[in-house]
Amino acid sequence: MQVDKRKLYHLDWYLIINGLILFAIGLMNLISATSSFYSGSYGFIIKQLVAFCAGVVLIGVIINFDYHTIAGHAHIFYFVVLAAVVLVLVWGMAAGGARRWISIFGISFQPSEFIKPVLVLLLACILHEKKREKALLGPRDVLVPFIWTLSPFVLILLQPDLGTGLIILLVALALLWFVGMKKSTYAILIAIGTFLPLVAWQYVLKPYQKQRIYTFLNIDADPLGVGYHTKQAMIAVGSGKFFGKGYLQGTQHKLQFIPEHHTDFIYTVFAEEWGFLGSIVFFILFLTFIRRCLKISQDAHDDLGSIIAFGLATIIFLQFTINVLMAIHLAPVVGIPLPFISYGGSSLISVLISVGLLLNINMRRYMF
Repeated sequence: MQVDKRKLYHLDWYLIINGLILFAIGLMNLISATSSFYSGSYGFIIKQLVAFCAGVVLIGVIINFDYHTIAGHAHIFYFVVLAAVVLVLVWGMAAGGARRWISIFGISFQPSEFIKPVLVLLLACILHEKKREKALLGPRDVLVPFIWTLSPFVLILLQPDLGTGLIILLVALALLWFVGMKKSTYAILIAIGTFLPLVAWQYVLKPYQKQRIYTFLNIDADPLGVGYHTKQAMIAVGSGKFFGKGYLQGTQHKLQFIPEHHTDFIYTVFAEEWGFLGSIVFFILFLTFIRRCLKISQDAHDDLGSIIAFGLATIIFLQFTINVLMAIHLAPVVGIPLPFISYGGSSLISVLISVGLLLNINMRRYMF
C-alpha cells in the first residue's frame, strides 16, 4: 500500500505527541502498579506494548482510507462486533463474576471495547444529514439511533458490564445533543431519564452493583467490602500530598490495599507517587488531548467528520472523568478503564482506533 506523502504532511502531530506522552506515562505507571505482583511487570508490559503496536498498525491502515469510506461500512463493523459480544455471553471467559472476554487462538480480547468507536461511526452516518440540513431532531428522529444503541447496551449489561454500557449510552445522548434536538424531544428524554433509573434499580442492577451505589452514598455502609477498598483508594490519592512519594515508592498498591490498581484504579498509583502537582500535569495532558479532538471536530471538512470526532472525544472525556472521580469517591465504582493508562489490550487498541479516525478526519480537511 503506497502512502500519500501529502496525507503524512497533514498529520496532527500535536495529537500524536500528546497521545505518546500519555502512553509513556501509562507504561511507567504500569511498571510501578505491577511491580509487587508475583509474576512481576515484564508480562504486563510486553502485552501492553504488543497491543500498542497492533493499534499503531491499525492507525496506519485507517489513515489510508477516506473516513467516508470507513463510515460507509459502519453497519458491517457494527454487526461483526455485536456478534462478538453475543459470543462472549455464550463462550466467553468468566472472571471476577463477569463474562466479558473471548479467546481466539490463545488471544483474549474484550469485544465491548470496540463497540464504542464503531457505534460512533454508525450514529454519525445516521445523523449527519440532519446536521447538514440544520434540522432539529424530533422524537421519531431519535428512535432509530436509540434502537442501534440499545442492542449492544442490553447485551453488555448481561455480561454484566455497567461501566461500558453507561459509556455507550451517554455517548449516544451526547451525539444527539451535538446534532440538536427539539424541545419536545428533550422533554421526552428527560421523562424517560427520570423513570429509567427506577426500572434499572428494580430489574437490571445486580446486588453487588446496588451495594456500590449504597457505598457511594454512605462509604461506611460496607466498611469491610467496597467501602474498605474505596477508602484505601482515597488514602492512596491523599497520601501523595503535594509532591508525591516518588516513582516506585507507593505503598498502598504494593501492599495490595487497592483492588484492580493496574486497571480501573490505576490513577491511585499515579496520584500516590506523583502527588497533587503530578496530577495537575496529568490532567492538563488529558484535557489538551480532548481539546485537540474537539478542535478536529470543529475544523472538520463536513458534518460527518465533525460528528465522528465529537463522539470519539466524548468517549475519551467520559472515561477519563468517570475513572478519576471513581478513584476519589466522587462517582460510584464502575469498571471503566483510564484511556492510555489502564492495563488492557482491548481498551488500548480501541483508543488507538479512535486516534486513527481523528487523524484521518483532520488530514482530509486539506484534501478536498
